[in-house]
Amino acid sequence: MADQMDHLLLMSERENVDLRVVPFASGWHPALEGLFILIESEESRPVVQLENRRSGLYLHEPDDVEIYRQAADMVFKAALSYAGSRKLIAEIRKDLEAER
Repeated sequence: MADQMDHLLLMSERENVDLRVVPFASGWHPALEGLFILIESEESRPVVQLENRRSGLYLHEPDDVEIYRQAADMVFKAALSYAGSRKLIAEIRKDLEAER
């Protein structure tokens, strides 16, 4: 698992990656209710993708998208900063290495 932590740290150095960790101490946040992906681009209207074991669902209605935009904002606020996230991952990696 230390290798996975190394990979996360390496990938987080890319310009197009903003790695954020939501610590357990943050308590409840909307991402605990299930996976969702908010897709926004300049070329099309925003859409939310929901997945479960047997299917997927795409939400296009503005009211539906707004609910998930608010949820994404809540998750972002619960997350550590970029630097804090990298620090936590590095600490976990160090602990994993010490266990070997």
